[in-house]
Amino acid sequence: MNNQELKVNYKKLLNKAAQANGRKETVFYLNRAAKIKSKLYSTTKVNCFRCNGVGFLRVSIVETKTCLSCYGKGFLNKENLKL
Repeated sequence: MNNQELKVNYKKLLNKAAQANGRKETVFYLNRAAKIKSKLYSTTKVNCFRCNGVGFLRVSIVETKTCLSCYGKGFLNKENLKL
């Protein structure tokens, strides 16, 4: 499946979870949606170009600052990278 199909399936599962009758059915749909979301997320992240995936910038030997490009996460989304 490509990213577009995964996004469509993810949205369908969230809609089914919203319309589900019981707790077990809702949790079933949300767990399946979480699996799809993790597949989408793993294919859309790329290491930060400033901190190289670490999440912080070394200012001196004793001082570090949070990378403001990725906000300390260490990666950027390809969708948000298009500037």
